[in-house]
Amino acid sequence: MDKTILFAGIALLSLGAGFLTAQSFDASLHSAFTTGGYLWLAMGGITIGLGLKAKKDKEKQQMMGALR
Repeated sequence: MDKTILFAGIALLSLGAGFLTAQSFDASLHSAFTTGGYLWLAMGGITIGLGLKAKKDKEKQQMMGALR
């Protein structure tokens, strides 16, 4: 599950980067592309953070199970 969340976060980050680079390639695009790019970058960062937290919790549970 943690790998899926991490990959989803990476996909969101790349989507945000795509929105930001689209604005630089074509200046006639609306400024909403820039705003959307920053929002997707933020969502991707949050998702990656949640994925890393889930990975840490999973490793902690496995360590506790090994100690029992």
